[in-house]
Amino acid sequence: MSQLKTSTPCRPALERLIAAGDVQARFQPIVDLQRSAIAGFEALSVPSPGHGFDDVTSLFDSAHHNGLLWDLERLTRGMAIAGADGWPAGTLLFLNCTPDVFANPDFAATVLREVREVPGLNPGRIVLELTEKSDNQHVEGLEDQVARVKAEGFQVAIDDVGAGASGLNRIMALRPHWLKLDRELVQAIDSDHVRQNLIRFLIHFAKLSGVRLIAEGIETQQELATLVDMGVAFGQGYYLGKPAGRDQTLAEPVARWLRERWTRAESIRFHDPRHARIARFMRPVVKTDARRTVGEIAAELMRDLSVPGVAVIDGERCAGWCDRDTVLRAAGTIRVAQPIGFLIGADTPPATAQTTIAEALELAASREERSAGQPLLVEEAGEVVGLIAIRDLLHAAAETSRELHLRTAPLTGLPGRVRAEQHIRALIAAAKDPGQAAVPREAALIDIRNLGHYNGVYGYDLGDQLLKRLVAMLQAEIVADDDQLFLAHLGDDRFLITAPRNRLEPRLRQVIRHFDASLMAVSSEEAGPARSLTESEQERLESLAASFVRRPGGVSLRVVLLQDPFSTLASPRDLYRMGDTLRSRMDSPATPATAPECLLVFDSSQFSNARRTA
Repeated sequence: MSQLKTSTPCRPALERLIAAGDVQARFQPIVDLQRSAIAGFEALSVPSPGHGFDDVTSLFDSAHHNGLLWDLERLTRGMAIAGADGWPAGTLLFLNCTPDVFANPDFAATVLREVREVPGLNPGRIVLELTEKSDNQHVEGLEDQVARVKAEGFQVAIDDVGAGASGLNRIMALRPHWLKLDRELVQAIDSDHVRQNLIRFLIHFAKLSGVRLIAEGIETQQELATLVDMGVAFGQGYYLGKPAGRDQTLAEPVARWLRERWTRAESIRFHDPRHARIARFMRPVVKTDARRTVGEIAAELMRDLSVPGVAVIDGERCAGWCDRDTVLRAAGTIRVAQPIGFLIGADTPPATAQTTIAEALELAASREERSAGQPLLVEEAGEVVGLIAIRDLLHAAAETSRELHLRTAPLTGLPGRVRAEQHIRALIAAAKDPGQAAVPREAALIDIRNLGHYNGVYGYDLGDQLLKRLVAMLQAEIVADDDQLFLAHLGDDRFLITAPRNRLEPRLRQVIRHFDASLMAVSSEEAGPARSLTESEQERLESLAASFVRRPGGVSLRVVLLQDPFSTLASPRDLYRMGDTLRSRMDSPATPATAPECLLVFDSSQFSNARRTA
């Protein structure tokens, strides 16, 4: 919440506004970027003209100053909840709440009564959004009220993550279901790699913790494209929809573009045991409507003793899981006539069909203890399609571990040739799919020239050390934490890197510059760790190592960089053949006395235009 302005209208004006209910509700869409559909709306309030309040900020500042925040928020919250009457089932309503109001001992019970007064609405469709930008990290009673609303089935969001008090301490203390990224993190993200790296960290955290991210303040298609490519699943901003009436829809051109962009982003994912999806391990799931009564569901469960529970569906949205014992216990109480939607406690959201085994394990481990043994629900395109029992998840993890061991190069721990070829085939298919504009990609084929000669002089142990040092350089200086780059060990001294176009060349040049120093360092270890080298031995080794560096017939790094090769290939073998042809060209310099080239950049779409660079 913004800081108090120096001048605000007097208390009587504010009291008159509250008594008259003279505030208008506006709703801004929150879009599910994967489904290209509106998932919910954030309710915003606008003071009616004539009361002396210029905007909503001055209105809430005055309420804070005059001790009327509870009354004002109750008014605006009630108008927003009433505005949700008749929305399609499953549509979420995000309600802004200041921490001081949220911490009030009567807050949870009050909001529950307000929701119950609207037919078809239930707590699972309400996201209570903590809004504050001051530096006040601790509000007495806030954690208790957050726990209470969660127990009643409400969801909790933290707004403006990355600004003010919405920091890591508050996230750890409150364990929200949603994080809304402050617009300062989103603004110009398409051209700011620091912002991208920070959001990648938050995406990874969210996946492992069962939290959903919303990127706020999206104002351009370029910002939206970058967020989609990174895997952010929800977005909000003027490009997607402005605050307006309660019956908005997503513009069809934007929805169509989103569908194409998300499909394109998914197409570059490769088949890797570390990225094995949980979908292949899931079981069928029984689904039921959130409006049906507890008694009805209990009767059905008694007729089929094999059903462990039900997935509760609110419109198109999964409200949560309700296990058999919970339903049957409630059926023996006064809750028997309640809609089952009121029986759902807010907890970890469903996994998706794209969730990996490792991410699913983290999701299961991050849940509250009372639900640790419950199965994970699985969604695909926003629809619940199955469940994963915890026992099945553990079996899947064991199987993935075995498969990973079989497909990993033992010396370097990198993906081996089998996984590399799966990755190449996926990129070829994406590049040739007429239904999508694939992201242009490049491939680097890397090997060590004359490594066999080096092994003959120094031995295979030092040759293996040289390979390991090369891998460390490739990981640190090229791949780093960029999840759009793929590094594999094809066998012996050969490696493959793929990346979006124009990423690799400057990084490869840096690795080539550092390779000679690494060669010297490994060579100096010939004497072994048992004793230090004498000065004459050190000079002899340095002289010997220098004889292998950057000269015809010597040891050096050799890199072929292929730009846009995948649209011209039919199989991984074609890529290898192209690389072999270009390597032979590199080893035939026009002037034999010159050092051989270490980097050849070749535009695969223009076979006549190969350019050599030293």
